[in-house]
Amino acid sequence: MIKIFFKTYGCQANVADSNGFQTYLVDLGCKVVDSESEADLIIVNSCAIRERAELKLFSYVGSLNHYKKEKAYIRIGVIGCVASYRKQEIYERFDHVNFVFGARDNIETFKAYLADIVVSLESTKRLYLDTSRSIRPGQDRDIQGIVEKKHLKIRQKEEHKVEKNDNLEEVRRAFVNIVTGCNNYCSYCIVPFTRGRETSYSIDSIVRRIEREIQLGAKEINLVGQNVNSYIDPNTGASFADLLKVVARLEGDFWVRYISPHPKDMTRDVLEVMAEHKDKLCNYVHMPLQAGSDKILKAMNRIYTVDRYMEIIGWIKEFLPEATITTDIIVGFPGESEEDYLGTMNVVEKVKYDLVYSFIYSRRKYTKAFNMPDDTTIEVKQERLDGLQKRAKELSFERNYRFLGKVVRSLVEKRLPSGKLLARTAGNQRVIFDEKDQNIGKFVNLKIDKIGLVNLDGSLK
Repeated sequence: MIKIFFKTYGCQANVADSNGFQTYLVDLGCKVVDSESEADLIIVNSCAIRERAELKLFSYVGSLNHYKKEKAYIRIGVIGCVASYRKQEIYERFDHVNFVFGARDNIETFKAYLADIVVSLESTKRLYLDTSRSIRPGQDRDIQGIVEKKHLKIRQKEEHKVEKNDNLEEVRRAFVNIVTGCNNYCSYCIVPFTRGRETSYSIDSIVRRIEREIQLGAKEINLVGQNVNSYIDPNTGASFADLLKVVARLEGDFWVRYISPHPKDMTRDVLEVMAEHKDKLCNYVHMPLQAGSDKILKAMNRIYTVDRYMEIIGWIKEFLPEATITTDIIVGFPGESEEDYLGTMNVVEKVKYDLVYSFIYSRRKYTKAFNMPDDTTIEVKQERLDGLQKRAKELSFERNYRFLGKVVRSLVEKRLPSGKLLARTAGNQRVIFDEKDQNIGKFVNLKIDKIGLVNLDGSLK
């Protein structure tokens, strides 16, 4: 049996890609392991959204040479966004990397290549273990050429019934890409250059993937894309709202979340469907703001105004009055003045987000913003970020009080090192409570007894 290990950096789209390849390899008879030292095949999924993520990637990939020296037959590959535009550099810097597959490359071709790797590893691993010979597969620089030369095809996997595991250590989550690529070209974002133009997958293929994940025991399905609400079924023209309806009607006891929508494409019918199917579609909306200034939004090429954004927030509170609302905010974008920053803070005060993901702007080569003049010091940017994060935490804590004394349906995730169980509500709030492991992977009703900034304390009802 071939053992596989995935290391994933970056956004939920990367998580979804890794999740999909992992499921595919498991269906080919492979086993997922928890550490590099156990693996026969190591796949690193890279992220290019921030410079720091790239630095971490190169450091990690360099460290994998240690495992190659111990087991010469193992295969190591780098996939994802960095692989899209730094492929040659990866090959030149790391002799121990066998293959590099970019986020823009053909997924079906890569699956055929992976199937061939599995067959090859089954032979080379056995030979290595039997003879202790030094085996080192070379670098496969032309994956498309290899697939065409060998006339490789996607293996037809046999669908089989999966026995339910009643002794779970952690709940299974599935991340399913519904659309890949992006057409927006926000001036700070490298994604269109690493993942290419926007492409939606058919509802039929998405449903098959979800049904498979449910069969494997998934209790939470995450629909993922750079811009999920621009989804259009390539065969029928069905919208994102239509897709949500179909997924919500699937049989099984599971929740559905999605990330990330774009304010310019958000429509009321999405929220109407969420309100209609609250049993399956989580009461949670992530609505990226990025900036609370029309001037900065325009410079970012976000194609909406603050007023339009606040109109969408109004829709959310109309259809889903108890919804958890989270957002992304970039501080210190080129040209941001104190007035622009205060505009962002004003939106934060009005919306009262449950959680704010905030960052200082990171310059990325190939983006339009890379060459924009920027005269704000890093000290000022850090001060603004600190102020935003401090106030966001205060508002989040205040928002948590709405749960005190209430009973909320929650999905039990795992046993924490502290000995307590961790569960999450449909709104993604963390709930800590005392109970037995048999509750892991199950939906339970929890009474909220105490409020904290990060966790809510509860008890089983």
